[in-house]
Amino acid sequence: ITNSSSSSDSFSVQEAGLLLPKPLRTGKLLRGQMGYVRFGLRDPRQAQPGAVLILNKHVGKAMELPKFVQESESKSVMYASVHPLEADGFEELNAAVERLALNDTGVEVSKTSSLGNTESSSGGPFLGPGLRVGFQGLLHVEVFRQRLSDEFGLEAVVTPPKVPYKITMLPSKNNSITEPTTQIVEDLSEWPKAGTRFKVQEPVVDIRIMAPVDYAGNVMDLISRKRGTDLVSKPMDEDTWLFTARMPWAEVVTSFHDDLKNTTSGFGSLDTSPVEDDMEEADLSKVDIMLNGDIVQPLAFVSHKTVAQGQARQVCAKLKEVLPRQQFVTVIQAKADGKIIASERIQAYRKDVLTTGGSKSVGGGDITRKKKLLEKQKRGKKRQQASGTVTLSQAAFNSVISRGN
Repeated sequence: ITNSSSSSDSFSVQEAGLLLPKPLRTGKLLRGQMGYVRFGLRDPRQAQPGAVLILNKHVGKAMELPKFVQESESKSVMYASVHPLEADGFEELNAAVERLALNDTGVEVSKTSSLGNTESSSGGPFLGPGLRVGFQGLLHVEVFRQRLSDEFGLEAVVTPPKVPYKITMLPSKNNSITEPTTQIVEDLSEWPKAGTRFKVQEPVVDIRIMAPVDYAGNVMDLISRKRGTDLVSKPMDEDTWLFTARMPWAEVVTSFHDDLKNTTSGFGSLDTSPVEDDMEEADLSKVDIMLNGDIVQPLAFVSHKTVAQGQARQVCAKLKEVLPRQQFVTVIQAKADGKIIASERIQAYRKDVLTTGGSKSVGGGDITRKKKLLEKQKRGKKRQQASGTVTLSQAAFNSVISRGN
């Protein structure tokens, strides 16, 4: 049998039968019957809806094949990296995601370059290798994580959604550029370094919100805080209002939907649509999150410069709550435009080295003995801080997603 959409794809039939509605093997299908055909596919995605199968002996003959209106392929609207919680669980995660994608055409899967080349795509020592997965929206992300847990028993870490920014590099004394050059940056590890002259354009969308009139003030305040523009409100009836505005996509894909539900006590509904001129210039900064001096690329985010410091402080404070306490001090810092703009510390577990056992303390009249023990402990803590790693959980990434709350 050959797939008419691609005459180079030829398969041997292993089984044919009817659907009654359970599969009933018959060995053949006659005209007018509804059934199934099983054959070996090298890639399950080769079986597209609307494809027509013909016998190999009829290939090249003049045939009038039925035409079906095929739906356009669903295009992912946001991308995120998916990593296993266990360091050695990547192969199991990869197999589970591939199986899950068979009946979820909205999932677009590709392996990150972390498997061989760059450390930035993988999150360095904090996350390890992962998958780059495309989703249809934030609800799709939650359904994806829940299905991984329910159907495959896997707990995965999903990083904050990636947003494509248009970066225009400008000529300056610090580079050899003679004219402006433009590139699309989705991976924040490719964001220009501090001190570089560049302009940033971010994607925008139109939003429509339906909410009870009692929450009109709260909705308009939320849209304003999320940098919404061109706000228009009009009553649909005596109880419901419609709000339309243009908003940066980065604000929509973070926590806007949850904020709207909280603001309207669950009665507000949100819908988005693309716009023709979908890029607007904005004054943005990349905020890097560092743990003990090491930049954690998956925790980096882009924020408007007017609120960057406030959001950085929120993220650092939330990370202090969710990161596990270690045997060494964990320093959490946020860095933007080459400056530290927020910082928190998680104190280490501490053992009283001056207690030898029970309540018995180190004796002796010479204070130098006690100082020697404390200095030895201090050196050990410093070595652990230099070589130890901090385990990241989904709660750590949720702190970045919900930073505007």
